[in-house]
Amino acid sequence: MMMGDERRTILCLSLILLAAALHPAHGQTTERISCFLIGDSVTAPWNPFASLFVQDPLFTYGLYPLGHVSEDEKRKLDRVYYPRTGEMLARAYDFMVFRDARVTHFTPRQFSELEHVFREEKMGSVAVHSLSWDVAWLPTVLYDLSPISDYQFRFSVPWGVRLRREREDVFLPFADLGIERAIGMEYGIMTVKQGATVWGDMWPQDLPWLVSWEPDGGNPGTKWVFADKFDSSWWGTAPGSRGSNPYAIDLATNLILHSLDRPLVTDVLARREARDLFSALRSRKILILSMLSWAESFGANIFPLSERLSQIEEESVDAVEDYLEQDYGSAISFLESLGPTVYDISEQARRLKDQALFWVYVSEWLALTSGAMLSGFALWTLMIKRRMYRAVGETRLRRA
Repeated sequence: MMMGDERRTILCLSLILLAAALHPAHGQTTERISCFLIGDSVTAPWNPFASLFVQDPLFTYGLYPLGHVSEDEKRKLDRVYYPRTGEMLARAYDFMVFRDARVTHFTPRQFSELEHVFREEKMGSVAVHSLSWDVAWLPTVLYDLSPISDYQFRFSVPWGVRLRREREDVFLPFADLGIERAIGMEYGIMTVKQGATVWGDMWPQDLPWLVSWEPDGGNPGTKWVFADKFDSSWWGTAPGSRGSNPYAIDLATNLILHSLDRPLVTDVLARREARDLFSALRSRKILILSMLSWAESFGANIFPLSERLSQIEEESVDAVEDYLEQDYGSAISFLESLGPTVYDISEQARRLKDQALFWVYVSEWLALTSGAMLSGFALWTLMIKRRMYRAVGETRLRRA
């Protein structure tokens, strides 16, 4: 049996391989897209782009949870989450997602760095607003970069989307999949700047839903703005949502790919199937690792199963490469072939955990049983048999 430190090392290596297989490092044969999410909600499922980045091996990402806190607290968060210079921002990320990001604490230098990466470094971005428009966009250089000149938020009025057929085929494939039948409940009224492109309109309001443009600059990135605030009814990623739009994050994928001049998704349905298989494989691996960690803490020998799991991680890299090259058939075939192996490892990990816990249950049962037996013997001896008591004739006091 291996020593405890060695077993923990095996588990750590398995976790590293898991991350590498599902989100491989930047700069390999097929380049990944690195994204930065900033705003009041940056995690899945409340942010559809975060849901996309969690599920899709094409993306790596960083988070900046800029909640409703004071300016001093925001500056402290900057030191933890935000790149220190514009050069570091451009080197680390390709695309930014702003969800009601109230960056009122940003310094003039930070705004200048954002302007530089958006105009000169081909960095794209997508934004949704509510209060952030008035306090962070309108008074700063971000207004000049935005494709809209005004935004007024509205609440709880049903709306749908009509995509403009004269535009490029970035989002039109989703019209055939029923995306225009999805219904949202929250939206804002945008005033579109001259020169911006409107990709879709809300009905029955007949208002712009999604607009974009490329600002002036040597190498500008595409700037997108949605009228809705990632409304959970339409995007369908929040718990309890009606799920009326299952292709929302696929639309987000094409938005980013188009922004970075990357090939668009060729087969939406095949990509979804492959992505679901990756998600299922990741979930199964995390479950296996948790069971192995639990069993290892009770002294079980997890080395054979850890080796098998590491081998699967290494083999999964080829499937990820096929996925990034949009060879979905090969990726799906390989991932489906892994199913029986992963299931077998999962069952063995479960049995190993149960075996390790069996002796824990036995020792606890023996301790409880022995305690109950001793308590019962003492109760019988003292209270029923009364062998420890001595009989007396009289116990009341007499007068002297």
